[in-house]
Amino acid sequence: MSAREVVKGFLDCLASGDAALIVPFFSDDAAIDMPGGDDLPWAGRWQGRAAIEDYFRVMPAALAMHEHVIRTWVVDGDTVSVNGEEAGSSRVSGKHYRAKWCWVFTVRDGRIALWDAYEDTQALSACGPWR
Repeated sequence: MSAREVVKGFLDCLASGDAALIVPFFSDDAAIDMPGGDDLPWAGRWQGRAAIEDYFRVMPAALAMHEHVIRTWVVDGDTVSVNGEEAGSSRVSGKHYRAKWCWVFTVRDGRIALWDAYEDTQALSACGPWR
């Protein structure tokens, strides 16, 4: 399976919200790097299988996704960059946001080894609280 196919499969599962299907896309030593400060419960580096399972419990508990649109794919070997826009809301405050994002994935042996996210954290922080 190509790196693009792996990331496409992951993004399709992410849209479904089923963590049991999402987590197997990651290698056992994978990392997720999410930008943001302490106000965003999913921000930081999530390294290893247990941490990635935690990420996919923490993030959806705080964030309700309403719209997620992929605009561009750039693939260079095992590196896949995807950018787009999303709209969501805090499950705590109920406030809504709209933001652009760019995600860079490193794929190794058919699994995601790194999900490096670049997101509009100002838009996200403005609709908190998230906890």
